[in-house]
Amino acid sequence: MGQSYTASVKQNPGRKAWLVEFRHPLKNDSENRPGKKMRKGLGAIDEVEARRLGDQLNDLLKSKSLWSLGARAEALKRYDEKVVEIFYGEIEPRVGSALDLRDKLLPLPGRGEGYARILFLGVPGAGKTTLVRQLIGTNPNTERFPSTSVNRTTTFPTEIALKEGDFEAVVSFMSEHETRFEVEEALSASIVEGVEHDAVHVARSFLERTDMRFRLKYLLGDYLTVDEAVDPYEDEDLEKSDTPDEAIRVSDAEHLLLQSTLNAYIARIMEIASDQRGVLEAEQGKLADMSAEDRNAALDLIEEQAQASDQFLELVSDILDELRSKFEGVTTGRFEKTTTGWPRAWYYSAAPSDRAAFLSAVRCFSGISYQAWGKLLTPLVTGLRTVGPFAPIWAQEPARLVLIDTEGLGHKANTTADLPDNTLLQLNAADVILLVDSAQNGMANFSTGKAIEAVVNAGHTRKLAVVFTHMDSVKGDNLRGQAKIDHVFGGIRNIAENQLAKNVSSNAARYLIEHLETKTYYVGCIDVLDPKPAIPELNKLLGHLASAQPVVITPVAFPEYSQDNLVLAIQEAARDFRQQWQGILGMAPHPDYRPKPWQTIKALSRRYAEGWDDGFVLRPTSNLVTALSSAVSRFLETPLSWNGNPTPEQKRETMDCIKTSVANQLDRLSNYRLREQPQPAWLEAYALRGPGSTYDRRLRIENIYERWVPIPDARGDRLVADFLTQIKKVVMDAIQQVAEQVRVQHQPPADESEAS
Repeated sequence: MGQSYTASVKQNPGRKAWLVEFRHPLKNDSENRPGKKMRKGLGAIDEVEARRLGDQLNDLLKSKSLWSLGARAEALKRYDEKVVEIFYGEIEPRVGSALDLRDKLLPLPGRGEGYARILFLGVPGAGKTTLVRQLIGTNPNTERFPSTSVNRTTTFPTEIALKEGDFEAVVSFMSEHETRFEVEEALSASIVEGVEHDAVHVARSFLERTDMRFRLKYLLGDYLTVDEAVDPYEDEDLEKSDTPDEAIRVSDAEHLLLQSTLNAYIARIMEIASDQRGVLEAEQGKLADMSAEDRNAALDLIEEQAQASDQFLELVSDILDELRSKFEGVTTGRFEKTTTGWPRAWYYSAAPSDRAAFLSAVRCFSGISYQAWGKLLTPLVTGLRTVGPFAPIWAQEPARLVLIDTEGLGHKANTTADLPDNTLLQLNAADVILLVDSAQNGMANFSTGKAIEAVVNAGHTRKLAVVFTHMDSVKGDNLRGQAKIDHVFGGIRNIAENQLAKNVSSNAARYLIEHLETKTYYVGCIDVLDPKPAIPELNKLLGHLASAQPVVITPVAFPEYSQDNLVLAIQEAARDFRQQWQGILGMAPHPDYRPKPWQTIKALSRRYAEGWDDGFVLRPTSNLVTALSSAVSRFLETPLSWNGNPTPEQKRETMDCIKTSVANQLDRLSNYRLREQPQPAWLEAYALRGPGSTYDRRLRIENIYERWVPIPDARGDRLVADFLTQIKKVVMDAIQQVAEQVRVQHQPPADESEAS
């Protein structure tokens, strides 16, 4: 007889909301058996309603015929929407788009209305967001929007449209499931930390993940010790300018309550870690006496057993309740919520005269001030969109712009500097790709060079413009006037001549330099409201952005290629990807890629097993897109011949057109080969437990890559043939589309052909 599943309804002590606890028949537990224990919130309802929903869930758990996504429609006919969401939300693919939600609630003005879309790229601290402030005219001292910091501030896309009329804003949030996932990851990491370290180390691991994105300290407050050190370099003026609005400033009484709650969480984490260590050492001996491999396996087991414990489940539930309560502090605007009450989005509007109140309301979702830690909702935000009468105070002419500020390049200190999937997709939608870098750095950051290479490989060189900030800090006896400009522009030449010429082609490198000689801007002092020295250059930049139009290419000739050479390019891409990951997995030595820790590899397997996006330090799909686009770009740079007599400029435009078409398909193909098809194999890799599982998991992941990204060789193999066929079709179809455009363009009108 199969296992039976039941749900129980309960209420956490001191909480208004009710929750339901059950084992999910379609989710595997830590031992890879069906029946993972779940706790899901029902919202702030009365006991009678909670019991009614619990009875419905119990009925669903008894009805095996409804245990599939295909049965969701039938379940909706029988049960409350909350019950259906609780059950099916756990097994649905993670394909919900925060962008689609923002588009629904507050569409951005488009090209048809004369608006140019500007995509900002740059490493953290380059001045990307400071430049956005200048373009929208917000006061850096009194308005402080968007937030800036040297400490990797922008962790979600911020979209700002300069449009007359009322101010409007939409903020999209992580789903309850996504938030639980992040909380579980933070707790797991802090429990492993607590096995051998003190509460200070545990709190640090819990409150701020190494990727500096999901910062729980913004939501729960910081963990303070008695001997908290004084910063001798603290800037009093900066601290004063960063003072948050009274509405979100944490009072002394609130601070004490936050500290009490957080201290209780840390104590519970320490208790779980201590208990699990005690159980393991009683069975396997002291951790200190184990070999490195055995110790890793032991820590893995401790993490696994902790996640399966009731204490862990209860702690996750309590923290989620606490995070949910943070939304109650927002008294402006309106929330759009799920059936269980978790906010999906927030909308707010204000008259132009209420600008201060509008920015104050928005700052709760984008702020970073330490004086507001405990009230900020920033870590839960997946996107912020504002539309309103923003304008630079120095502008000579109004501009219709949509500015899109992105997460800093290399924000997560990734193993590679490849652009994330979502950024690659944004390149195609942009009219201008604005790369911002500090003149002090001279484009020395590896991520900056990789971003330029990605833009070129995707065929978007004509969209690229560069802004160098901090020109006021570039000083030297030999750096004045044009000499300073030439010195700073040398960073671009360095990337073009030493990276692009090698990795793409010398022709592409020359074209980039020629293009950017007139599309590079040099500014300084832009961190102040009225940057007088920079105003002439800022107006030049604004004119370029405002006049940007979609790139339209009408090919007059088409290139001819050898498919044999394309096979060699695909072979090169597959080899590059596989060797990179063999180094990351520790399966083979690599000069540039070192093995990642077992915890990171395990976290990757979980993310791909459960269908999460590439917002992680390891991003296989992004790596495959980069490897393929780079190799295909080099292939496209060297056609055998041209049909027709195009000029060098026309040749470049045609090749870029083909590259763009190819790049738009590679993301879908990479997701298909590394996510959709091998998902059962990712589940198996994540489910591995016990001694030897660290190595076995790495081997399973390498087997996934061997199966889905095979390196073509002389041997006949169906897997290789399928891989080659898919990529060749993408590339050759793009080439054929250009050829067809040329034929249509040169085809005589119908009446002329009939007369002849």
